[in-house]
Amino acid sequence: MKKSLIWIVVLVLSVSMVVVFSFAGCKVEEKTPAEEATPVEEEVVSEKEQVTINFMADTRSELDKMVELLPDFEKETGIKVNYMALQETPLRSKTGLELSAPSTDISVVMLDFVFLFKYAKVGYLEPLDNYMEAIETFKKEDFQKPFIDACSYEGKLYGLPLYHDCNILMYRADLFAKYDLNVPKNYDELEQVAKVIHEEEPGVTGIAMRGQRGYGVNEWSWPTFLWGFGGSYYTEDMKGNLDSPEAIAALEYYTNLLNNYGPEGVANYSYVEVQTDLMEGRTGMIIDSATLGIRCEDPEVSAVAGKLGYAVVPGNVDVQPGFYSWTLAIPANSQNKEAAAKFAAWLASPEIAATVGWSAPNQALEEVYQISAYADYDQSKPLIKVMKDSLALADADYRPRIDEASEVGTAVSIAISEVLAGEKSAKDALEDANKEVNRILEEAGY
Repeated sequence: MKKSLIWIVVLVLSVSMVVVFSFAGCKVEEKTPAEEATPVEEEVVSEKEQVTINFMADTRSELDKMVELLPDFEKETGIKVNYMALQETPLRSKTGLELSAPSTDISVVMLDFVFLFKYAKVGYLEPLDNYMEAIETFKKEDFQKPFIDACSYEGKLYGLPLYHDCNILMYRADLFAKYDLNVPKNYDELEQVAKVIHEEEPGVTGIAMRGQRGYGVNEWSWPTFLWGFGGSYYTEDMKGNLDSPEAIAALEYYTNLLNNYGPEGVANYSYVEVQTDLMEGRTGMIIDSATLGIRCEDPEVSAVAGKLGYAVVPGNVDVQPGFYSWTLAIPANSQNKEAAAKFAAWLASPEIAATVGWSAPNQALEEVYQISAYADYDQSKPLIKVMKDSLALADADYRPRIDEASEVGTAVSIAISEVLAGEKSAKDALEDANKEVNRILEEAGY
């Protein structure tokens, strides 16, 4: 056994020596340690340069165009963007959860400007000034000052506006010409025009507006009428004012107009259904965000492109088209903030904004809304003029920007929905809503 073991050891040693001598007899190109490590180092550097950020937003068509442009942005910057799409109401809910969490993997969020103050004051949002100062393409003066002010808190910028937006009246100018109708300036005239189109034009409703329950859904459109009848959300001493005669009249008018001359199922209409009805020629008028007009003028998707007219919203006591902007904000508890800021500045830059279809900054407003008046109806005006005239009337507190705005808005939206469904009278629904609003205000310390 011992001899066998010795021979095995000798054999192994002999083979090893042959291998060593074989390599020694060959010419092997020597490499420095640095040269040998080069492939590994290049891979590590590449991984470090590639930054991935998550962008959480809703599902609007402008973001489909953004997706087409992302490869160029990623190639230029090395920043990969994951677009996380949610419907509008779930987006608002998830935003609150992500911002208030100890950390989040959301790098940039599309945020309703109304909530900027609420989130900025508790430190949930990252101030953008230092990041934007380092980006040559960003200039505050490219945006209308009221919108920059609405995205700022205590002198610091917390969001980049994507829209300079408000409600306008959009109508089928070809049908107005056909039935010799005038652009309505008050609510009696609006109802009369809706009645004529609804009764005279087969398969076309008189008007479509939002009826779906939810903060920022029917509660975005109805305040135009609340202000238009002389009403308001609150009294001067911050008590609910939704049970006032003016507010009741506004809700009675709004719901009667939709129930009498609107589409079936209007109680479920968000901006998507309102826009679709206009694009497909199923309604004669809408009052909604001006941004919808741009999509309805796209001949590739709209049957009424080139047939539309635009006007400032009608009103009785006051004319209030609203004030709105979706914004880009960066969570304070997120990572990769510098990369996130570069992406936000890119998406809100004059060139990209105009290509995608935002209405901010000013250059995009001029380009995107540059739509000629309908030639065969002499009351038509260019969309850009209507938009500028409307923005001049817009008030950032169209829906007052208090921290409890979503709770108040939800109570209002429920009242609108109940009256549309015939479950309550406008008086009863708004009295109940006002009690809820006062409860919310009292608990908040007003």
